[in-house]
Amino acid sequence: MRWLTLLCLVALPLGNPRCPRERVLAGGGAGRAAPAASARNEPGPIRVEPLEGSTPPVFVLRGGPLGPEKLVFLHGKCGHGLGYAQSFQRSAAKHGTLIAPQADIPCGDGPWARWSKDVAALDRRIRDTFRALGHAEPIRDIIVMGYSQGATRAEALAREYPDVYTRLVLMGGPYAAKARGLESLRAAVAMAGERDRRDLMQASARALAAAGVPATFLLIPEATHGSMGPHPEQTMDEMLTWLSEHERH
Repeated sequence: MRWLTLLCLVALPLGNPRCPRERVLAGGGAGRAAPAASARNEPGPIRVEPLEGSTPPVFVLRGGPLGPEKLVFLHGKCGHGLGYAQSFQRSAAKHGTLIAPQADIPCGDGPWARWSKDVAALDRRIRDTFRALGHAEPIRDIIVMGYSQGATRAEALAREYPDVYTRLVLMGGPYAAKARGLESLRAAVAMAGERDRRDLMQASARALAAAGVPATFLLIPEATHGSMGPHPEQTMDEMLTWLSEHERH
């Protein structure tokens, strides 16, 4: 059941008949909450857990060792952050500390949620989480990644707080990003599923590159919209490696 639950969260369209009728979080049964995590990072195997006291929850990478970067992943409309974070937790750990906030407007009665337009509140949640995890001030130089609706919020964060969100990853966004306000990015990647619409993210990469930002377009192999494809660890490691190798300082 665990593998199917994770697949339903990050790889299969909502309503797919292969998914359990009662959708559950990876690592737990229907109606059973995941265990709370303490504030600072704990030793042990790589894993993703909810930060204690976070409402809506923020899922954080635990264990280690962890790389030096600060990473944020924002899920799509009526999605869930836990399964996405778990899908590439080992490659994320190689690069840094990953957090995945859950969106702030519930979709129905389940755990799924969508994002409001309150970007300032989202920024506070993100920075407060890194503080709780023991990261030193100032909280900045964050890699922000967003999928679908999450891509629009990631773009907004990078535009509103350019000193904080310095590298941007847009995945399957609903429109092509404009470069205005993003010219100071240290690097950017636009991504789309191999079986999804590609032109919008390709146009985003071209626009950012034309503005002087180190930028590229990458495919998510075999992926439909909202999916991470069959090899998310490899896909996301390649993307994060590209960012580290091409960013300007």
